[in-house]
Amino acid sequence: MSSPAGLAVLTMGSESTSSEPAVPWRHLHPASLVVNLIPMTWRTFLRFWPLLVASFWGRSAEGAVNLLFVALFFALAVFRTVLHFATVRYRMANGRLEIQEGLIARVERALDPARIQNVSIVQNVFHKVAGLVELRVEMAGATGMAASDGLLSALSVAEAEALRSQLGRPGAHVAAAAAPEEAIDNAGILEIVAYGVSEGRVGAAAVAIGLFLDAANQLSPSLVPKSAQGMGPFAVVGVVLLALAGGYALSVGTAVLRWYGARWWRVGDHLHFEAGLFTRRRMDIPLKKLQMVQIAEPILRRAMGFATLLFDTAASNAPGSPGEVATEACVPMVGAEDVPDRVRAAFPSLDTTIDGDLLPCAPWAVARAIGVGTLQWLALAALVHLAVPQPTVWALAVVGGLLGFLDARRQGWRVTERFIVVRRGFLARNTWVLPREKVQSVRWTQGPLLRLNRLGRVVIWFPGGRLALPDVAEAEAAAVFGSLRDRR
Repeated sequence: MSSPAGLAVLTMGSESTSSEPAVPWRHLHPASLVVNLIPMTWRTFLRFWPLLVASFWGRSAEGAVNLLFVALFFALAVFRTVLHFATVRYRMANGRLEIQEGLIARVERALDPARIQNVSIVQNVFHKVAGLVELRVEMAGATGMAASDGLLSALSVAEAEALRSQLGRPGAHVAAAAAPEEAIDNAGILEIVAYGVSEGRVGAAAVAIGLFLDAANQLSPSLVPKSAQGMGPFAVVGVVLLALAGGYALSVGTAVLRWYGARWWRVGDHLHFEAGLFTRRRMDIPLKKLQMVQIAEPILRRAMGFATLLFDTAASNAPGSPGEVATEACVPMVGAEDVPDRVRAAFPSLDTTIDGDLLPCAPWAVARAIGVGTLQWLALAALVHLAVPQPTVWALAVVGGLLGFLDARRQGWRVTERFIVVRRGFLARNTWVLPREKVQSVRWTQGPLLRLNRLGRVVIWFPGGRLALPDVAEAEAAAVFGSLRDRR
């Protein structure tokens, strides 16, 4: 069975291979049982609350079955929490963090500090009351359940800071003695609210509508159908506007909870991030572990004069769409004029401008984007053709073509001696800055449509994800591919 680099796994009661058996194993703090049990129970309730409500509103037999299922899930949550507390042990031996857990099949992990991508300290409300924190150590390629390979919840603050220092990630108060602390940005409450407003999407409104309809249906199954039949056009518009307001309120509330008091600073060659209202997260990323910086500029945020910076490490493995970043290291709001300086704070050797003119995509790529956008919106109109008048269908087609044109015209790229810069999108503009030294492999692809239009696409793979350059002429794509391949 394979495991992430720097991570040794032993199962079925195997003993530690450490050459320092005298190093004692340590246990989690006694209060961690209660501290972990409360949020675990709350998450279980949030996941299964409709089933719990149905158990009281449904018929007696169905209600009893639903209640039995809810009780079973709660019991499993309690069992996992108790098992975690009773079996987890850890220690620093041979310069590595070793963790043991498991009852029947015991698992031991050895985390090499040289392979660690970032270290986070999380403190929620219950941790704060008990004076504890949660330590998270992320290894290269950790995803899903593997992201908990270095999870210790919960420890005393002193113990967490001691482990952090032994792993080569001293806290700010320790590192400041060796290097001055350079504050970079602090996010005020108004900026966080603006972030939530600019983040508000139709999906948030859909969530608000879904919650409202679910609650109404639980109270009275016939209420929603009767209300829908008696509503006029103005009432429908009012409900939609109310749903949008609820979606934006939900987005703003989520932003405040997650990013309140957000700040980031640099100590020597380490970047530090901190944010959160009730659950406070502190993350440390060495500059040498930083893989890529993403600049997200949705159209509303761009109109406000702000952008969002996301920092990617090899631990934030996101093999989805090109350039996708999955990481908690984020600066929610940065003034557009400050973005270049903030990127250089992460990449001091940056040898290109990211706010200047980039190389465009090929003209045929623009025409292709117009055609694809038109067809996509025509297909959307066809799905709802019974409710959309014919003139509106053609208007949607024009809108789709226009958005495709604007999206293609805003695409840009540049490959320098040290960095690769890629920009995409109009409504949701994103710019990615990737050091060439992080490139692991390069591919030049040509599907049937690209080959027909004599276009080529260069895709770059790096630890933690992939990045696709805009479509360019096949000769230019071949030249870029050869340059990246030969000088990788």
